[in-house]
Amino acid sequence: MPRKRTAARDQNEVSAKMVKSNQEDEIDGATGAHLWQDGVNAMGDAASAIAPATTSNVTTPSSGGIADRFLSELVAPFNRDVAGMEFGKPVEYVYNPLEYASEPHEDYIRKYCNSTKDILFLGMNPGPFGMAQNGVPFGEHDSVVNFLGITGNVGKPPKEHPKRQIVGLSCDRKEVSGSRFWGLWKTLCGTPEAFFRHAFVYNHCSLVFMSETGKNITPADMLVGARKELVELCDTFICKMVQLLEAKVVVGIGKFAEERAKRALQAGGVEGVRVVTIMHPSPINPAANKGWDQAVTKQLVELDLLQYFKK
Repeated sequence: MPRKRTAARDQNEVSAKMVKSNQEDEIDGATGAHLWQDGVNAMGDAASAIAPATTSNVTTPSSGGIADRFLSELVAPFNRDVAGMEFGKPVEYVYNPLEYASEPHEDYIRKYCNSTKDILFLGMNPGPFGMAQNGVPFGEHDSVVNFLGITGNVGKPPKEHPKRQIVGLSCDRKEVSGSRFWGLWKTLCGTPEAFFRHAFVYNHCSLVFMSETGKNITPADMLVGARKELVELCDTFICKMVQLLEAKVVVGIGKFAEERAKRALQAGGVEGVRVVTIMHPSPINPAANKGWDQAVTKQLVELDLLQYFKK
């Protein structure tokens, strides 16, 4: 059985390990988002300037169901493009849960992305004990299995670090961000169907990068060409997703996700979409440890979005 934890303890351990070794033994997905923020902000709008996503290359055909199109027109090309990329040093390990956790990921898509959505909640990248394990955004184990009802076999990445092993839906490590995130919607909506009636949740980038030692690699650490290609690929994915879902509002989970969505949609020529933010549930965020549920519920009221989430 996993040890009982508290948000404060998680926060202290994560902060200490980031300072001492930048390892992720207790890191939560939101910390990865902070690291990505530093990395992608370091390059500014360079990716968009090199090869902006245009309206022509993000518009999708009209045939097929939403879930089928999401998998065939967004996920499959993303997997193919990523597989052909060379990231170079210091990247030694690339985990793509859309591939090795394709069964639970597809179960998530087919269950909950089968219609257009008014609202898209956007995270940044997988947490090591969440989406990296099971292919579901903010994929805290209990929430994924018992609230969302996701099933499926999970394989292994082609090259696995011994300190970052994938155990799939058997992972019992706590991911605080995911527990808080899905816990809020369980409280507000009661059922996942009530939440997903108007909303969907996905990440800007679904990949995990590590060095030879298992250290997290951010875009700032990558070769310039690789990081530009990666961010462009992920920004284009956002544009395609917004268009496919016909989303009216993109809610960045954290300020960086909001900023990334704004840049991506502007570069892709996608207009008429409102982009806002809610507080990230990360335990390394002191404000999130002082009543995240209440704070975000208040934000949803102020954004006039709470009306979409009722039992």
